[in-house]
Amino acid sequence: MTSETNAATGGTTAGGEKTTGKGRGGGQNGARETRAGTARPAGRPREPLLAGIDIGSTHCKALLCTPTGSVVARAQRPTPRNADGLSYDAAELTSAALGALTDCVRAAGRAPDTIGLTGMAETGVPLDRHGAPIGPVLAWSDPAPAPHAERLARTHGAAALHARTGVLPSAKVPLARWCWLREHHPERLSRMRQWAGAAELVARSLTGRVGTEVTFAQRTMAWEHGTGTGSGRWNAELLAEAGLTPAQMPHVHGPGRPVGAVTRSVARSLGLRAGAHVVVAGHDHLVGAWISGARGAGRAADSMGTAEAVLTVSDAPPDPARAAAEGMSWGRHVDGTHWVTLAGMSASGALVEWFCDRFLHPAGAAQAAVDGRAHSRGGVTEPAAGGVPSADERTARYRDFARLVEQSAAAEGQSPAPPTGITVEPYLQGRSAPRPDPAARLAVHGMASRHGPADLALALLEGASYHARWMAEVQAELAGAVPRAVTLLGGSTRQRTWTALKAAVSPWATEVCTEAEAPCLGAAAWGGAAIGLDPAGITPPSRTLHVDDSSAAAHKTAYRERFLPQVLLPPPDS
Repeated sequence: MTSETNAATGGTTAGGEKTTGKGRGGGQNGARETRAGTARPAGRPREPLLAGIDIGSTHCKALLCTPTGSVVARAQRPTPRNADGLSYDAAELTSAALGALTDCVRAAGRAPDTIGLTGMAETGVPLDRHGAPIGPVLAWSDPAPAPHAERLARTHGAAALHARTGVLPSAKVPLARWCWLREHHPERLSRMRQWAGAAELVARSLTGRVGTEVTFAQRTMAWEHGTGTGSGRWNAELLAEAGLTPAQMPHVHGPGRPVGAVTRSVARSLGLRAGAHVVVAGHDHLVGAWISGARGAGRAADSMGTAEAVLTVSDAPPDPARAAAEGMSWGRHVDGTHWVTLAGMSASGALVEWFCDRFLHPAGAAQAAVDGRAHSRGGVTEPAAGGVPSADERTARYRDFARLVEQSAAAEGQSPAPPTGITVEPYLQGRSAPRPDPAARLAVHGMASRHGPADLALALLEGASYHARWMAEVQAELAGAVPRAVTLLGGSTRQRTWTALKAAVSPWATEVCTEAEAPCLGAAAWGGAAIGLDPAGITPPSRTLHVDDSSAAAHKTAYRERFLPQVLLPPPDS
């Protein structure tokens, strides 16, 4: 990391430097641009430049764009995990995020007027009265709080908690994490003045202030939804389970409302614009889905990454009891008006990683384990800090996998290829939704002597695609509306065979958002709202997928007649 990036993570005090935030467009608060840009004719207004940052578990990404969404610079840096693989150093995490932003500023030769932030939910850290982190940033993936989630479910009732907060008790919800801290690290919790998630931590580094918005708040299981147009409130009774109060939670800002403005000291350190508004845009899955087109009732999105999230937009929340029975969460969308029903699949791109580790690059995975550079979670081998594959290695892995599965389509002359005849239950770490089953595991049915590695690889993608349709199908029932279209977004959309399978099995129109960093673009759009720009004015390009009719019919039949009957079988011991 560069020295100027590290300088910003030292931060300012919680009070920060006072800024009015009243300016519109360029030069707000009377500040001048700290980096010289292209000269413009006198009297001609300068077009604002918007920044978006996505703080992810694997990479921190940033981009700069115009108010129409034209991207002028983009960059990314690896998200640095601690050696345990379950936490982050706060200074290193903010350095990675702000480093990606400063890389964009250098490339563009100009600083942004607004900065929008998105990223992973549930990950966070306590802050002391000076705004300094107390201990490491705790990752959402740490299973340690599971016993506390179970206790909360016994005390309050899992269905009752879900009806109040929109989420089911699990190890990843911050309320369970705070209860864990109270038991194992009471010295941290006793000093906690505020809680900051990953995006809020970066916002504080820029502005000296801590604030959030509702789509992050509702992931904590301590936020109770309001009715009508009311956004909700922090629930004092639930927070008391961890010995906390609503005063220790971040203030929840409305959509597009800034947390604060870039301070002069940070602007000097990073070459930013003092007074530039900083907006916490929301949960990355929802921000990416919104910008990709899932904005109104009857639209759905499928965010494809290492894990996968399918969401459906509606005008009203789903029936809580039915949603809970299906293992799905619900809450506000990033616009603060609509509602979303959300379901996750923990092993999506992770299935590709699993296959690569065992069949395409087994020697490398084995050596990493011998060297202590990898750990296993739920049957998935994950590199630990220091053993993370390089960008080139990761690209090579996915290229080899794509080449393997594309062999089948080429041999058949159809896109996608007809069903392999293998039925895969794609559950490396249990099934969270629909029909939650924590004991579900990866299972392969119908593999015969005629099948080879390419068939198994393709069958994994079939299973994942069929499961995504199942999630969307159940959500449509909960929302009471058949989706007009499902938009695919995320890194896994680069796998053309996979997206073709999704389109083949889907009964609805399937579109692919061609902006690789949709959450970043969505964060930039909502950041622009702070200076009066309409976030809906940015619409990234997309394309509608068309597939071979006979293949589509065959995959729909395989979904109905083989996949659903298999995954709906009762457990052997029931």
